[in-house]
Amino acid sequence: MKSKRSKRVAIALCAVLIVIVGLLSLLWYGGFIVTDRSAIVGFEGMIWNGKEYSTVGGVYTEGRTIAKSANGSWDIKEIKEDPSHTFVVARAFLDQYLYVADDYTVPKSGEITTVCWNETVIQDTDFLKAMAEIEATKTTMFDYETEGIFMLTDNQHMRELYFAYDECPVATEYKGYMGKVNGKWVITTAISPDQHNPDGSPKPYSVSCYSIPDQFSEMLEKYFS
Repeated sequence: MKSKRSKRVAIALCAVLIVIVGLLSLLWYGGFIVTDRSAIVGFEGMIWNGKEYSTVGGVYTEGRTIAKSANGSWDIKEIKEDPSHTFVVARAFLDQYLYVADDYTVPKSGEITTVCWNETVIQDTDFLKAMAEIEATKTTMFDYETEGIFMLTDNQHMRELYFAYDECPVATEYKGYMGKVNGKWVITTAISPDQHNPDGSPKPYSVSCYSIPDQFSEMLEKYFS
């Protein structure tokens, strides 16, 4: 009887231990337990993990917290698309900055390997080929007047467009806006700075556009809403 009781106690202890280890692992990998507090964060640069980082623009998916700043003001978060931590995000209560390691050269041209458009990360081969052709052939075909190219209206539905070249894990290269104007597929070629009237209300400004050939309409529609 005593042997059976001891065995049950041992099994229960093992179960409790497994639960504790599992919970600690969940907290660790979820970024709730952070032991690294070595990052030094500035608005233009950061030093962390033996590397210097500089701010950069781009589209990314924020992951778990992997470190904190030495003063405790910033959380250093990984980018889900970049397990190497070449790109990381520093987040404070009201601010966040994307950083890239200074020993990595962000490709500005080459093969398009990722497109971020309409809040979607796209790596479909056919779509990338279509975007490469559009990018290579686009020229200004007409000017369009708007109070804000970012605004969604009955006649305008445009979304920001970013490229990543040569397997860069983050789409850093801003390519303007792409979408529909008056029911037609277009991509911007130049955008004038936002302008405002003396009372602060938006003032119409000019956006230069390229009319995308109809052969790409079905491909674009798949990722558009």
